[in-house]
Amino acid sequence: MARQSQPPIITDPLPPPMTHYTIGESEPLLGRDRLTQVRREAESGEPEDAGVPLWSNLTSGTALLAQIGGIALVVNVWTSVFRNKLLLFSGHPLLNSVGIALLLESTLLLQPTHTPAHKRKGAIIHSVLNGTALVLMYTAFVFILVSKVQHHGVHFESAHAILGLITYILLFAQGTVGMLQFYFPSVYGGEAKAKAIYKYHRMSGYVIFLFILATAVAVTYTEYVHNVLKIRTWFVVLAGVLILFGILPRVDFKKFGLSA
Repeated sequence: MARQSQPPIITDPLPPPMTHYTIGESEPLLGRDRLTQVRREAESGEPEDAGVPLWSNLTSGTALLAQIGGIALVVNVWTSVFRNKLLLFSGHPLLNSVGIALLLESTLLLQPTHTPAHKRKGAIIHSVLNGTALVLMYTAFVFILVSKVQHHGVHFESAHAILGLITYILLFAQGTVGMLQFYFPSVYGGEAKAKAIYKYHRMSGYVIFLFILATAVAVTYTEYVHNVLKIRTWFVVLAGVLILFGILPRVDFKKFGLSA
């Protein structure tokens, strides 16, 4: 009888247990980003995301009134300008109206922000919108200055011109302080000291918005706007009232150190 062949002997040892789990086993189960988020939530006592989109601030509650007023103002300005011959001056009301609209959106966006995630995201978008608005509005300022020089016009004679100049100065100061607070807090001696003046930044922002609306109303008394563009005072006042009725009820006076 032929001798039966023996099966080959396996000499390779079995792989050590859990070899396939060794890669990345030090990685947190939640993932590093999520773990960081959980830690922040535990430290702050607030959820990072309350499940409500930040953009909902633009249309929630009385924000709709402000949006109606802002849209009405922009549409009225643009249709009035384009119904007439376009001039160098035309860039002044066109760009200023869009700038005002962006400032309105940036204000509504932060009314309110409850969670840390919303605060960070809201502040960044707020700064971008405001920065864009300032570029547009200062470009509008250049348009009117050049137009005045070309036509040998008198500078800063009307109430609109004086209010406008004051508003431009206030906007520059407000934008500079806000940018340094958020992006370069070391200028104020650290983040804690920068945050300590946030309430003044908020308060002055609302005051400046009143100056903006007053300037918009005052322009309806100028000869060109009244007689050529035919933008009526009552319409601008109505739009301004809607904007204020949309913004003011959402103001959190506790952030000013005051009780509501």
